[in-house]
Amino acid sequence: MLSQANEPERKRVGRDLEHQIVNGRTLQDLDAVDLRIIALLQENGRYSNIEMARIIGCSEPTVRKRLEKLVTDGILKVTAVLNPRKTGYNADIVMGIRTKPGKMLEVGEQLARMNEVVYVGYVSGRYDIIAEFLYRNHSELLTFLTECLASFEDIVSTESFHVLHTAKINYDWKLPDEFLAQKEGEQV
Repeated sequence: MLSQANEPERKRVGRDLEHQIVNGRTLQDLDAVDLRIIALLQENGRYSNIEMARIIGCSEPTVRKRLEKLVTDGILKVTAVLNPRKTGYNADIVMGIRTKPGKMLEVGEQLARMNEVVYVGYVSGRYDIIAEFLYRNHSELLTFLTECLASFEDIVSTESFHVLHTAKINYDWKLPDEFLAQKEGEQV
């Protein structure tokens, strides 16, 4: 049974999720042109609007306006992604974190402000939060575990997992071909 101490946090999370659903487009709202723009940028993030327009078969202003709307609506984020292994950040740690009741969002927000944190997710199950950290070496990791983490008063327990090898990371994910084919079929 959930305690009343969690009530404000549950309401806040619910409002945030409801706001995202009500006030923004989702993948289901996109048409074939939007999806082609996304697919082309996933294939080559350096495509110009003119190149994409030529490939898609529409005008450059159409691509420019669609791209601006995709970014404004938070569906697409155009950014450069570093490979941490090539930058000297070789200690990749995934951590399961349990917090005091009602403190999950506060702890997650604190973690999200840290430069070494690359991912924070609120989860169900054994942990309240799953976070990923990158450090240059094990000495930095040890300092974090023994000094920094100890300063989080609202953390009840943690479990750390050292990532030995990464086979795939989330920015490699692409829209399934079937989804684009379905949307192109709807346009006919």
